[in-house]
Amino acid sequence: MDTKNYKYNFRYCRSKKLCEVHGFGYKTLERWISEEKDLGRTIPGRIKLPGVNSYIWDPVIFHDQFLVSKVNGPTRNEYEKREHLLIFKHLKANRERKVV
Repeated sequence: MDTKNYKYNFRYCRSKKLCEVHGFGYKTLERWISEEKDLGRTIPGRIKLPGVNSYIWDPVIFHDQFLVSKVNGPTRNEYEKREHLLIFKHLKANRERKVV
């Protein structure tokens, strides 16, 4: 998957918009955050807003440094394999339509 073909209409976004644009559910994002936290890491592109208990996302960093490797990486079970396939198809369709 070529990472340079993705352009976004916004510089930063909230979690729900990030999920909508990339074609996965909010619970999936929350699971990924929890898994990375358990490993002592953070997801690239997640930015804490000072003074509030909230985060925003840089979609370019998230896509290039996390999502591509996550979708193309190994899966633990058939459910996760199907989930990654659906995300990959969504990204491919958006790239072809130039919607992202």
